[in-house]
Amino acid sequence: MNNVGHSSEDSEDSEEEEETADAKRLRMAREYLDKLEAQESSSEEGESNSDDDVDKVGRRIAKERLRKSGLLQSRISDSVLEGIQSMQSSIADSSQGKSAEACAKLWIDAKYVTYLRGHDLTPTCVTLSRQGNRAFSGAKDGSVIMWNVEDGKKTTILSAIKDQYAANLNDRNEREILAIATSDDDRYLAIGGRDNCVRIFDTRTLGKSNANTPLTTMEGHKKPVSALAFRSRSLDLYSGSEDRCIRRYDLNAMTYVETLYGHQSPIVAIDCANKNRPVSIARDRTVRVWKVEEDSHLVYRGGGDVGSAECITAIQDGWFVTGHDDGRLLLWKEEKKRPVGDVITAAHGHQNGVARGVISCGALGLSDVLATGSNDGYLRLWKVRLFVLSAVANQIVCTSLVVNTGEKDAGITPLDSIPVHGYINSIAMGPEGKFCVVAVGQEPRLGRWDRVARAKNRVAIIRLK
Repeated sequence: MNNVGHSSEDSEDSEEEEETADAKRLRMAREYLDKLEAQESSSEEGESNSDDDVDKVGRRIAKERLRKSGLLQSRISDSVLEGIQSMQSSIADSSQGKSAEACAKLWIDAKYVTYLRGHDLTPTCVTLSRQGNRAFSGAKDGSVIMWNVEDGKKTTILSAIKDQYAANLNDRNEREILAIATSDDDRYLAIGGRDNCVRIFDTRTLGKSNANTPLTTMEGHKKPVSALAFRSRSLDLYSGSEDRCIRRYDLNAMTYVETLYGHQSPIVAIDCANKNRPVSIARDRTVRVWKVEEDSHLVYRGGGDVGSAECITAIQDGWFVTGHDDGRLLLWKEEKKRPVGDVITAAHGHQNGVARGVISCGALGLSDVLATGSNDGYLRLWKVRLFVLSAVANQIVCTSLVVNTGEKDAGITPLDSIPVHGYINSIAMGPEGKFCVVAVGQEPRLGRWDRVARAKNRVAIIRLK
């Protein structure tokens, strides 16, 4: 009987604990809503009715949900422009009447631009960890380096081939690194180059041992791997090659999944946003959006006089930007076969009467800031207009805050420029647009047909705010 009595008392205690937990959750939810209401009321003056208060709290909750899911857009172009103009004003007197090369040195002396030395030959690619504390770069000498963004310390992942007598010229060319990418969870680093392979490294173990060996090496491409991209917030990896194929890998299982066919010329670049729809460009002058789950793809052409695309970056799902070898900068929407908004011509000026090509472009996902690079001596910043925030019938529309219906509202407008001497071959934007990391060198990424005199082969960290 005593045992029965004890069991009944225990059950009553557990019921009280469950009720207490439920009450605690309800109390915390009420406190959270009260906090949101207090923040909204303190940010705006004047009185408002109860419906407006509900809308404000609803918008705040929607933004918080999107932020936690990684789909909240940020408008940072104004703060980036303010930061660049503030830095320019501090050296304005010294930079008047000077060349772009001389101005670039002033920015370095003012510590607004930091050059990191480690590669012997031209750096070709750069990427950032999601938190922005580590950068990874690859170069034509076959070296891959991990950088600490705060103090500039380096960890060599792959060493360069320096002895040309120990390795012939063909071996040196085969060691060129052309593409590099990191997963959003900062676990994996993918490297591709002229050895036709994709090597996967675990970033958590890099620098902790003398031998930085890859977890696995993905073979299958018949020609150099020129492009790599992880799908946002996943471990799906895509590689593009000069063999005109795109291969898909699942790094959860470290396996090859499928090959995507369609391009008629070597693939130059690839990118992928949140949806499983990578976008790619090739020398066949087409842009392709791959509907992987539907086993089909869409083809986009800029027009008869538009040159071949050199770079591409995904702003968000359904929106992407391409830079072309004739200097054009185009904004695309997935539902439209032609570019939307005004076409930017000669984005980086002219050289000997011919427009300079846009060599590289990079954007902070789900933001309105775009950066482009060429060999004109400047990193150029642009504002991308895509989206508006709207409410219908007092109900918040929150499909990643994108409700833009007219192409006339979309477009690209220039913000400002930062002097950087040399070929800007790759750009990676830091969190919240506070800084960017660029690969700067004497030669273009995919060849040696041109050379910028007195340029340094460096990885540059450039402050934007």
